[in-house]
Amino acid sequence: MMQHWRQRPGYLSKYGSEFESIHILIGRFLADRHSPTPLDEAELLTRNPKFDWGKGTPLEKVVDSPAALEALMLSPRLFRNAIAIVEPWEHVGHNQLGEQVRASENVAYLAQCIADCDSVLFPLWASGPLDLDKLVPMISAGLAVVVEGGDPSVRDPATFDGSKASHADMIAFTERLLLSRTPTSAPA
Repeated sequence: MMQHWRQRPGYLSKYGSEFESIHILIGRFLADRHSPTPLDEAELLTRNPKFDWGKGTPLEKVVDSPAALEALMLSPRLFRNAIAIVEPWEHVGHNQLGEQVRASENVAYLAQCIADCDSVLFPLWASGPLDLDKLVPMISAGLAVVVEGGDPSVRDPATFDGSKASHADMIAFTERLLLSRTPTSAPA
């Protein structure tokens, strides 16, 4: 299946974004957290009003199959200039209205608003385990790796029932990610 991803990182700036521009904008945000976001967030919601994964830009990069992983590997500019977000479960809990909270959307929204930094989602709960020999080096070459929590308990493998990624799959992924760390790999 052909992936319909933007081939230039960045969404809000007409010039796109690269490693250096993302770091500059993050630095400016950290130095002055009281100013408005440096980029226009109204434009961020124009094509994807609910800001849902897979429903339009800038959240179109969902790697939910081996084919999608292969497609992303062919676009190193995309994964090197993005945050990799790994979901072990479809949500991290419920808000006061009883709605499922998908923290990956919050991470992606903040990264995009603060630094025009794209995110790539790896919903392991939906895709199942991906080839770790391909996945881990690729996400380690990006800007950062965020591994989320979720409803299952790390102490109870049965709580992963209903997910395509088992407790053992998530432990194997986490171990591989931690053991792959180098001075030049993305912060995780």
